Amino acid sequence: MGEYTGRIEIARPPAEVFAFLSDIRNMPSYLPTVTHVGPQGHHDDHDDVAVEGEAEGKPYRNDGWMKAEPEARRMRWGSHSLQDYEGMLEVKDASGGAAVELRLSLTPKPEVAERLQREHGNVDHGMRLALERTLGSIKACCEQGGMEAGGRDTPRGADDLADSRPFGSSATLNPDI
Repeated sequence: MGEYTGRIEIARPPAEVFAFLSDIRNMPSYLPTVTHVGPQGHHDDHDDVAVEGEAEGKPYRNDGWMKAEPEARRMRWGSHSLQDYEGMLEVKDASGGAAVELRLSLTPKPEVAERLQREHGNVDHGMRLALERTLGSIKACCEQGGMEAGGRDTPRGADDLADSRPFGSSATLNPDI
């Protein structure tokens, strides 16, 4: 399993950035393969979520979990079907705003690893580039005014998302992974 980390600074208050990122309705705004996310139930230590979208021209649906820890401005997530996948995001104080730190633990699917090897010469390098693109997308969304509830122009309610599924076929929420 690979460990991939990245960090980016955002010129917005940390509490505001965390509130935006931890609201699952906003995920389609900054995760390009995701089209719908919705709650699927609550457990003592996490919420089940569902995400659906499209990656590499193919639709996906999957179930996962997410745990938001507002007091630490931390979010953790994983997939129920991909046991070797989990992620963590923390929003910290930084000069001029917030710093988002992202960590993914995963083994890319064989077809994804082959593509990353072919396109980038190295799976780890391709994964790091994809992680950087995801962080860039988060920064752009937060700094360029996309931080309203529900992310896109029209906020989505949880009832609109009941059929969604999580974390996509790539297991990273990034079309390049």
